[in-house]
Formats: sequence, structure tokens, C-alpha cells
Amino acid sequence: MLEKADSLAITPGVAIYVVSAVLATIVVMKLFNSADKKDEIYSDMNHVAFNVRPPTTAWLNMGYWSTPPDHTQFVDAAEQLATRLHQAVFPPFAPRCSEPLAILDVGCGSGDSVLLLNRTLQPQTLHGVTSIDSHASFARKRLEQASSSAGQRDLDHDVFCGDAVQFLAPGRNSTKYDAVFALDCAYHFNDRPTFFRNAFAHLKPGGSIALVDMALAWPYPTSQSVAAFEFVPSTSLDPPSRPPTRAQALWHWISCQGASTPTSHFVPIDVYASHLHQAGFGDIKIEDISEHVFPGFANFLASQGRYVTPDEAQWRVKGNPLLNFGFRVVGNNVVAKWAAGGDAGMIRCVLVSARKPEPTNGQQ
Repeated sequence: MLEKADSLAITPGVAIYVVSAVLATIVVMKLFNSADKKDEIYSDMNHVAFNVRPPTTAWLNMGYWSTPPDHTQFVDAAEQLATRLHQAVFPPFAPRCSEPLAILDVGCGSGDSVLLLNRTLQPQTLHGVTSIDSHASFARKRLEQASSSAGQRDLDHDVFCGDAVQFLAPGRNSTKYDAVFALDCAYHFNDRPTFFRNAFAHLKPGGSIALVDMALAWPYPTSQSVAAFEFVPSTSLDPPSRPPTRAQALWHWISCQGASTPTSHFVPIDVYASHLHQAGFGDIKIEDISEHVFPGFANFLASQGRYVTPDEAQWRVKGNPLLNFGFRVVGNNVVAKWAAGGDAGMIRCVLVSARKPEPTNGQQ
């Protein structure tokens, strides 16, 4: 027993270390409190950080931002972009079909868009697909919990891990859907035209596909080029007046390499519409929503790791410095140029919707 007590005794070295650590802490606290604060240690508002809650969402899209954009409201912007996408097929206050809905959400990430669809449309069949296994597992668990909490039973709700194009390949999935959604993801697909054809085959007659996607700004559609589809141009961003320069094309290639996305995945808006038409779709509508997406997203990326306003220092976590530096580079040197429009912006963000025609003359 005596030996144990000796082992727990505080040696002079340990005592000096503890006292030094306490004194150093006091000195640091005093340094961070200016003279005018006197002895009010809480006057710096650092306690605001105590009130930051763990995140309940895991959105991962560019967002549909307020004007002027508020870089601190990423969650709201991300949900608003998803809402705009869903409303392209199911407008608010429009009469709904009495039949149970079947919906597919490809590129669903960690499941926030799937959860939003479940809350707002309450489909009988709700499938999500993402290519990352950890995202699929997380999204599936969240969907199961949400369905259970809402008392939803006997529903076909699930999230799968896989390639969106292959998930809809012939012989892989027999489900017929009323709507297929792709939120800010299709430019990553290896073969978008094949995805369109596969989605068309899995839609019920009269079903719709809707995407938030990116397309090349040049050549910008004109009144003569949009006879086969409805085009809604940007109201504030000028169209480009010329093709991209070699320097712009090189910078675009570098940006695509950083995002692991081949440059061939980006096509002009006219070509994009033609791919939908060739897959069999009609009622094609493409809206340029760049002005609502790129400026806010650029500001958001540029703010990463920095306190844009003094109040943010009380609660924002800076995160990985190297990763934040990369975000700022992309925000200031890539997305900000897209946000400028005109000859500076090579890319446009588009909201796309199209419909599978109803059979006519006895055709199925």
C-alpha cells in the first residue's frame, strides 16, 4: 500500500509543470482580453461557440442563393436549389395525381434531397442512388429513421450504392418511375446521353426527368436555335460574344482535372437539349439560373477558413487550412468567373426538365 502511495505522489517536476501550464493559460487569456475589458472575461463573446449545434444536414450542392447572397446560409441555399428542382416537375399548388408516386433521386449524396422528397411529396416508392458507399449507408439510415418516425409503413424506400447510369441499365432495375431527379451531379456521369436513354426507359408514360446541371456558355442559345426546346435566358448575366480563348480553355481543363471531371462532360446548351430529344423526351425546358447560383457559391467558397464578419469569429470552425485554401482558390478564380457571365464565364448552371410523351394511337 505504501508503494502505491509513493507512486501517486506529486514530484517537484510535475508540480512545476502544472503551475506553469496554469500560469500560461492565465497569461494567454489576459492577452486576448484588451485593457478596456478589465476583468470581464466573458465580454469577448467567445461563449457563442458553446451554442453551436452538431449539423443535422449534409447537403452538397452549389445552392440557390438569396440576393445579395449570405455566405453563412449554405444549408438554406442548398435546400432551395433542391426545392427548385423538384418544383420543375411538381409545381406548388398544382393538382397532384391520385396514384401513388414513384421517384428516383440519382446522385443523392448523403440523402438530404431524398429526405426532402419524402417530406414534401410522400411517394410510395422512393429510391436514391449515390456512387459512394459511405454516403449510401448514411443516407439509407437517415431515410429509415425518417420513415419510421413518420409512421410510414409498407413503402418501398431505399438508397443504393452504384453508378447512376448503370443503375438504370436494361435488365438492372424493373421499377417504373413518375420522376427522375439529378441535383447538381450529372456532369460527373461518364455518359450523360446514355443516362437520358436509360431514364426514359424507366419512366412511366407522362413521367418527367429534371436536372440541375452545368453546360458550356458558348454558343449561347438564340431565338433561331431553340425551336426544339423552351429556353429561359439569364436576366442579369450577359451572354458570351465569342468562343473561349486558349487561356480560358486551358484554365477550364485544369479546373476539370481538379474536379475529376473530363471537359467532354460539358456541352453547349443546344447540344444538351438535342441529347434529351434524341433519347425520346419532349416538352424540353432549359432555364439559365447561373445568377442565382454562382455568385453566392463563389462567396461561400471564398469565405472558407476566414471570418468575413467579426461575429463569425465567435462560432465558425476554420477546419483544414490546406482544404480551405483550395476552396478559396476555386471560389475566387473559377466560380467567380462563371458568376461574371459574358466572355469571362465559360459555364452556365441550368435547370432542365423534360417529359416522356404519353402513348398515342394505341402505342405503349
